[in-house]
Amino acid sequence: MRVIMRRVHDRRQGFPARSARQIVDGNALVVLEDLNTAAMTATVRGSVAEPGVRVRRKSGLNRAILDKGWHSFELAVRNPVRRTGATGRTVNPAHTSTTCPVCGHVHPDNRKSRARFVCTGCGHKEHADTVGAKNTLARGQVGHRAWRPRLQPVREAPTSVKPQGINAPTAWVGIPLTSVGGGSPSPSVET
Repeated sequence: MRVIMRRVHDRRQGFPARSARQIVDGNALVVLEDLNTAAMTATVRGSVAEPGVRVRRKSGLNRAILDKGWHSFELAVRNPVRRTGATGRTVNPAHTSTTCPVCGHVHPDNRKSRARFVCTGCGHKEHADTVGAKNTLARGQVGHRAWRPRLQPVREAPTSVKPQGINAPTAWVGIPLTSVGGGSPSPSVET
């Protein structure tokens, strides 16, 4: 039994660090939901005069929430964020899984089930977790100006509006402009 518990402990310590490193290495901005686990795991036991309802079910939910180790994952993300110069933000998680990322319509009926999201406003269909992640990222990007090519330090974005990501010309993200055959470099893009 002791060996099994030691393995569980090692996995709980190793997984957040490995996952955080993978997330931060490829992104200049990391956005997490600001979850209040203390309130989420509050007891419903009640008192002798007014006993709680569904106490056993709530205690099982509390155990599952605390077992995931969300706080240790957040701490594991903050360490590489600090070292690499990326930006780490937390956003309010309210209504992230019931807001349509296409039209912005917020309604509890948008989330049909645990995994299914169908917007009652525009009819957009997607996995509910994907919708929540898109909305969380959109909230975190508000006011974010820094960009960073993969595995390079963060640089301030240019003042003029330029495409980033896949649509950005290679010179803007620090990739030298050379032809595939090794010939002369292509003309540089003026910035």
